Amino acid sequence: MSVPILLTNPRAGVGEHQLAFRGERFVLGSEPLPDLSRFSLLVLAGGDGTLQRTLTEALEQTPASALPPIAVLPAGRTNMTAADLNRHWRFGHCAKALEAMLDGALPPATARPLVRVDQSDDRQYGWFFGLGAVCSGIAHWGGYRPGSQLGTTLRTAWSSARGYLTPSEHQTVRWNGETRQVFAMIATTLDRLLFGCRPYWGDGEGMHNTWVFAEAQGRVRRSLRLLRGDASLGRLPGYVSGNRAKLELELDGPYVIDGELFDNRGPLRLSLSEPLQWLAL
Repeated sequence: MSVPILLTNPRAGVGEHQLAFRGERFVLGSEPLPDLSRFSLLVLAGGDGTLQRTLTEALEQTPASALPPIAVLPAGRTNMTAADLNRHWRFGHCAKALEAMLDGALPPATARPLVRVDQSDDRQYGWFFGLGAVCSGIAHWGGYRPGSQLGTTLRTAWSSARGYLTPSEHQTVRWNGETRQVFAMIATTLDRLLFGCRPYWGDGEGMHNTWVFAEAQGRVRRSLRLLRGDASLGRLPGYVSGNRAKLELELDGPYVIDGELFDNRGPLRLSLSEPLQWLAL
C-alpha cells in the first residue's frame, strides 16, 4: 500500500517546528527526487521558492496526472502560495490539520493548474510570474533574510511597493502584436497574493494577468484600487487585466517566478500546466 511522503527544505525558515509525520521523509537538494507517483500524498514543507523549484523538477519527471494530491506546509520565509491554498498563515495550524488528515481518509482534492513558463530549451513551473516593477522590488529585496516569516513578508511587500511607487525604467515587452513600455505586469493562478490582495479583474478561466503600462497615470493614488482589483481601472488608459490560457512575450530584462529572478534568454510562452490535485490544510 502506498504511503505519504514529506519533502523538506533544510534551509527553509521554520526549521524549529517539528511535525509528527508517519510516512517517508525526503530532504530536498540531497539527491534527485524519488518516483513521486508511488506515494499516496505529497507534502511540501517550504516557502514559495522551494515549491517552485520542487514542482518544476517533479513535473519534468512525472506527468501531473500521475502525481498524488499535494499539501503545502508554510515552512519558508515567504509563503504566499501556502496562504492562498490553505487560507491560513500559521505553520502550527496547518501541521495539526495535516496530522488529523493522515489519521483518516484524505478529503476531496481541488484541481488547480500552475503557470508554465517556456523559454528556448528551459521550462519552469510556478504560481506567479512578474515583470517590471515586480522585478525591481525583488532585486531590491535581494538576499536579505530576516529571522521571521512576518519580517520577510513585510520586507517583500515593502520592496514590491517601492518598485511600484517610485519612478523606474520601464521594461520593453512585445505582447499581443505590439511593442509596449511596461511599468508592471503579473500573471498568476493564485486567487490572492500578499496580505490577501487581488490585483486583477475579468471574467472567465485561465491565468489572471494585469498590466500597468508606461502611459498609466496616477499610479500612486490608484494603487489601493489596483490591489483590490477594481475593475473600473480597466476604463483608464494604461491599465489592462483579464484571464488568458496563454501569453507569448518578448522582453528585455529579467522576469520573476514565485519571488525568484530569472534571466531573459529569448521569447517566453506562458500557459497553464495540467491541473494538479491540492489539499487545503
